[in-house]
Amino acid sequence: MKRKLLLFALALVMTLVLAVCGFAAPKKAGGYRIAFTNSYNGNSYRQTEEAQMAITVEKLKAEGWIKEYTIAEANQDAAAQIAQIEDFITQGYDIIIVDPASTSSLNNAIEEACEAGIPVITINDGPVSCSHKLLYQMFFENEDMTRALTEYVCTEMGGKGNLIELRGTAGTTTDAQFHDGVLKALEKFPEVKIVAEIYTDWTASKAQTELNSVLPTLAEVKGLVTQGGDAYAAVQAFKSAGYKTLPVIAGDNRGSFLNWWAKEAPKGYKTLSAASNPWIGAMSLYVAIDILEGLPVKNDMVVQFGSVDAESLPKHMGLGADDVAFTELSWEEIRSTVEK
Repeated sequence: MKRKLLLFALALVMTLVLAVCGFAAPKKAGGYRIAFTNSYNGNSYRQTEEAQMAITVEKLKAEGWIKEYTIAEANQDAAAQIAQIEDFITQGYDIIIVDPASTSSLNNAIEEACEAGIPVITINDGPVSCSHKLLYQMFFENEDMTRALTEYVCTEMGGKGNLIELRGTAGTTTDAQFHDGVLKALEKFPEVKIVAEIYTDWTASKAQTELNSVLPTLAEVKGLVTQGGDAYAAVQAFKSAGYKTLPVIAGDNRGSFLNWWAKEAPKGYKTLSAASNPWIGAMSLYVAIDILEGLPVKNDMVVQFGSVDAESLPKHMGLGADDVAFTELSWEEIRSTVEK
């Protein structure tokens, strides 16, 4: 009897300690089963997103919150992503996280999951165009980001001259949102002219190839704005084209661009760098647990994009060329600034 009382007392103490630290035992013994379908992982942003999710999963597994984590790649194929969501429903996952290939094509599959009692979280791209009490959406105000970048670039251009816009993947909602931000910014700068719109799929190799082809055909370019993944490629393309004075190139928070800006850019080179925060994937794992634990979480959650200026640039040194600068939040910070 004394041994049983001792064991009970120890268990009670551990429960209290975990509660004080903010980590009570999951309601589901052994932790939760979480599935993630990613529409695309062919650029540095999505690769950073996946890498940070993997790190966070291991942490949450060690703490007993996650029992199983599965990831499926859709390779920009909405039909494949629909099939993945349906497969996750059949396998009875506790919650499904979706980085959507389309803001409308996945609606039926998402609603099917929700109707089956499985919450769905969409992240990064979106929001999708359906609603359900079990659908939670985490997204960026993409238009705000490119509007801020474009206004900065146009101001540094002196309010006039030729501008190149590097776009993402044609036909995607994300690209359209970013493009709208550029157009709204240009309403303030009637003497700035877009002389080329180049779709890069947010990848450096495609950006450099396309820029190498188009730059010799253009009059002097004074500025370039980007959605992300291709800013350093733009630097290289302008150098290859023989530009002695580089235009104002908006950064994309990739290590390649930030390292160039800090170490190799002409002295006094002025620009601004911004990108969506790839830690949104890791963030969604914490949000997923709060949803499954029955905590109050709003259905639409705006996540702030990250920016780097000359003052904050030194804080981001040491990134690998393909790494994306990200902002990591504590669980409590996610609850207070994102979920509520």
